[in-house]
Amino acid sequence: MLEIPAGEFQMGWDGIPAIDNERPAHRRYLHTYFIDKYPVTRAQYREFIAAGGYTQSQYWSQEGWEWQQTAAVSQPLYWSEDPTKDNYPVCGVSYYEAEAYAKFVGKRLPTEAEWEKAALTAPGVSPRHPSGLPGVSILQGELGLQPIGTHPETASIWGCEDLLGNVWQWTDTWFEGYSGFQAYPYPGYSQTYFDGQHRVLRGSSWATLPPASRSTWRNWYQPWVREIFAGFRCASS
Repeated sequence: MLEIPAGEFQMGWDGIPAIDNERPAHRRYLHTYFIDKYPVTRAQYREFIAAGGYTQSQYWSQEGWEWQQTAAVSQPLYWSEDPTKDNYPVCGVSYYEAEAYAKFVGKRLPTEAEWEKAALTAPGVSPRHPSGLPGVSILQGELGLQPIGTHPETASIWGCEDLLGNVWQWTDTWFEGYSGFQAYPYPGYSQTYFDGQHRVLRGSSWATLPPASRSTWRNWYQPWVREIFAGFRCASS
């Protein structure tokens, strides 16, 4: 895991392309924490499956276990036993599954603030492209998941990789507006989902268009949704 030192950072973005839920940019202080260098891989997640993680309630929150019992799932969406893909990010998991895996390995999911700080780039580099290289934020032309570590040139200043362009990543944060949030003058977007029922995902997937592939972009789903483009990484305090 990578150590992210205590301190302030700017969260959010006020750039012209920023949408309402990315605004306003503001200062946040975080204590020292640790975060995985890469998203959790299929090989790592297989250990959870093999250990009976889907049948042991101690790894699940109460809501997560109730969902698991109703959904009766035993592996991620579209899971296949393909050892050639062991080093690819696991995807097709709900928030509940990601949360259970994190507890299984003695970790937790990062908050969205922790995820965004881990994605910090050098001063002056656009949050759209963490390496400053146009087009790297989406693996254009490669059309599909890539093994972790395929693009080390996109690492953040802390050395965190695969932040953009491979899988969306669940965080432990409920979707709501930042302090000072002002809704854009159109209905049915961000504010509609500030209902305490949606968790934030950060990053972007290989299928995300470049305008939405930046470190300040906020995606959101209900915690039971098993989005094929969604994975996660773990954190610890």
